[in-house]
Amino acid sequence: MAGEPTVCVFAPGLLLTVTVEQIDASDDGVGDIHLHPGGQGFWIARMLSQLGERPVVCGPAGGEAGRALRALMTDWEVEFRPIVVEGPSAARIHDRRSGQRAELARALPPALDRHEVDDLFGSVLELALATRTCVVTGRLAGNGIGDEVFTRLGRDLAASGVRTVGDLHGPELSAWLDGGPLDLLKVSDEDLIADGVFDENCSEEAIACEILKLVDRGAHSVVVSRGDKPTLAVVAGLLYRAHPPVLSVVDSSGAGDSMTGALTAAFLAKVEPADMLRLACAAGSANVTRHGLATGSAGLVHQLAHEVVIEEVGAV
Repeated sequence: MAGEPTVCVFAPGLLLTVTVEQIDASDDGVGDIHLHPGGQGFWIARMLSQLGERPVVCGPAGGEAGRALRALMTDWEVEFRPIVVEGPSAARIHDRRSGQRAELARALPPALDRHEVDDLFGSVLELALATRTCVVTGRLAGNGIGDEVFTRLGRDLAASGVRTVGDLHGPELSAWLDGGPLDLLKVSDEDLIADGVFDENCSEEAIACEILKLVDRGAHSVVVSRGDKPTLAVVAGLLYRAHPPVLSVVDSSGAGDSMTGALTAAFLAKVEPADMLRLACAAGSANVTRHGLATGSAGLVHQLAHEVVIEEVGAV
């Protein structure tokens, strides 16, 4: 995209995705094969780009999969500042000819050595200082990026006054908050359930209590997506319930990353909390109507935003 980047996206979990789609109803083994960049960081950046921002993605890339990632990023008009590493990038192959996403194979992420981790940290710090806003996403297991990287980056960005948005949970979230605050945190109820924070049958009141614990730890505003249930959020000391429009689901994968991209765009635009949640829920809804992850035109997102119902529950 033309112009200087407006936001840095720290993307330690990039991967190459190969997806097989059905061409017709015949069972002859023929499929429509698509290659795309993947991972939280790219999917968030793609939604940011759709909404008019100019993200720059920083993450490791190596081997054949890494070369493909670098080329495909250009095709998607997402600026990419890769850290070229020795090991090959992660990759996943999905078959969606049945209508459901079935994983056929995966390649593990590269195990970054100390020098590669240092290069990644330095590059992210440089870009975050230049754009003054950084979106932080999670790593892939086994890639050599330890908890201390998140703690140091959180501390250094806070000391420099860089605004931060996190799509984190588990050890990475805890490590980040040990170093510095997050201006905005987006997390899914699925991730919090997997982390053992609460169970799948917990009440909204219990979720709100957990949100307040995160606020106390340094996440200034917290948005918890809940699939087809209302999103819950605490922003500026107020609890909100956001009801997205009910649409036919083609593929729900990537909806949370679409929400994070839209939240970041709204955060950059300094819109009111209710409008921020409208845009986020609309982006997530636009995503589920499409086969591509974290896709959806800006026009559709803005139209769907009018359909999102926001309830201001009250002070917390």
